[in-house]
Amino acid sequence: MIVEIFTDERLGAGMTRTTMLTGRRKASAKLGDDVSLSRFIRVPGAAKAAKPRQLSLDTRHPALRAGRSLFHAKQVRRPDEMRSLLVSGHSNMKVGRDVRKGRLRGYWIYTLSLEERATCPRSCHHWSTCYGNNMPWAKRVDHTTDDFLPRLEREIADLLAVRGRIGILVRLHALGDFYSVDYVRFWRMLLMRHKRLAVFGYTAREPDSDIGWTVRGLASDFRERAMIRFSNAAWPVMATVPIMRPEECPSNAFVCPEQTGRTRACATCALCWGTRRNVAFLDH
Repeated sequence: MIVEIFTDERLGAGMTRTTMLTGRRKASAKLGDDVSLSRFIRVPGAAKAAKPRQLSLDTRHPALRAGRSLFHAKQVRRPDEMRSLLVSGHSNMKVGRDVRKGRLRGYWIYTLSLEERATCPRSCHHWSTCYGNNMPWAKRVDHTTDDFLPRLEREIADLLAVRGRIGILVRLHALGDFYSVDYVRFWRMLLMRHKRLAVFGYTAREPDSDIGWTVRGLASDFRERAMIRFSNAAWPVMATVPIMRPEECPSNAFVCPEQTGRTRACATCALCWGTRRNVAFLDH
């Protein structure tokens, strides 16, 4: 039971209980929020109380043994069941709608979610503690259907065709991972075809695996437009590092500014696609 009462006057009438439970509220222009960046914002002081307990699954859990999401039955959708496969970063307060600084400034951000574990290696550091365990409402795209890649290709072309659109930046992946060599090659084809397309993200694939080598080739050949880091890899650059406290961050890395509250979202930070330095994430 949450008993702490938040007295931030910007909460507005009738929103205290929701804010207490979630640590966020709907962005409001009347309250001085930048509603163009994201639909919701964090409320100072509420985050600690609202942070959910990380759900760690027992090794005998059916979802771990089968390699699937906890929400496989209800939240893994075929492409023909979805309005769109790519979701605007405006819907994710950690991501943001469009890049606000750096060389990709003006690019609109979209996220792609696949089914966690079904597309991930079992060696993943977060195989049992995936943050997808706490995301019962997130819609995952079924990557096994024949229309997945053609539909994704059409959506990207359509988004780039929007009048006045400078470019788009796709987060790979909000959930899930690169699941095959051919899938990585699909993104290579898109980057070759669309010069105003960029991608960024992280992969739990082993760097020396077949998929890992293909991702490395993609990142090498499209250095400015394919910033993919290897999770928990013992590399001096282009890797992620799990830490428990900010002071544990190694000298060759930076702590994710969004996690520490130094910036509002990926869109207002741009470090993950603007530098090759390692990024340290506070372990969840």
